[in-house]
Amino acid sequence: MFKTLTDTSKAAIFTALVLILAVAAALAIDAWGLASNELAWGAVWSITPVLATLIMLLVVTREGYSRKGWQSLGLHRLGLRMWPIAFFGTLAITVAATAAVWATPLASVTAPAGGIINSSVKLVVQVLVLATTFSLAEEIGIRGYLLPKLLPLGRKRALLVSGLVWATWHMPLLLLTSLIPVGNKVISVPLFYAAVIAASFFYGYMRIAPGSLWPASIAHATHNSAWVLMVSFTATSYPVLVNSYLLGDSGILITAGAALGAVLVSRFARRDVDRARRDASPHMLEPVTPTAATAASGQV
Repeated sequence: MFKTLTDTSKAAIFTALVLILAVAAALAIDAWGLASNELAWGAVWSITPVLATLIMLLVVTREGYSRKGWQSLGLHRLGLRMWPIAFFGTLAITVAATAAVWATPLASVTAPAGGIINSSVKLVVQVLVLATTFSLAEEIGIRGYLLPKLLPLGRKRALLVSGLVWATWHMPLLLLTSLIPVGNKVISVPLFYAAVIAASFFYGYMRIAPGSLWPASIAHATHNSAWVLMVSFTATSYPVLVNSYLLGDSGILITAGAALGAVLVSRFARRDVDRARRDASPHMLEPVTPTAATAASGQV
């Protein structure tokens, strides 16, 4: 329909769409009484970035009527060399943050009901499921479609803006429903924004460097699974402080770990990231071969 839109214009339209859909989803979850069914409300909520992406590709720009349009999402490449970082790096952030709290008087380690082996198996299974369903649905919209469209702003600005959009997309669920117990919203909302933006840099570098969406989806799924698991290992008399403000989905220590992880990943894949940013077409991010990466130098 609109074939002359700039990438940043596409990003702006997508942002408006996904936020409108987020409000509609939150209201629908409340109106339909889905709060007691995690699978149901999770599906209604997580599908909104995919719907916004489909509207952009099939209606607004009609890029989805070509193979190149779908390839722009980064689903056609696996990005295998980033998978160990995506899983073990993300897991290490949560484990290290939790261990740091265990070392204080605020909390201590406790054995989960199912035991360590069962918990570990459950973690792996849950990561596999989320990385191919709910987490992937979010990633398709935020880092599959939106992030590449923001790269004309510059790499860091693109990562920051995509993080702000991603955090704001969560706000209807946080403010219009009771599905995310976060304690005092005056404290938790800023913490949430900080955590999501830090994660956006961490996941974003894993998306840009290999030209693949899968490492970001795996990292996202690992985070969502690991912090729930580590809560089951933690005994505390201060559950809100420990599980919401320090650890959990958006705790201070988790945010610090994600920020450090983003720095390390950006340095690990610096040549790949720089070359991908410089050579990316308006429609897709291409992976970088070792030969090309070696020839690349400097920052964009």
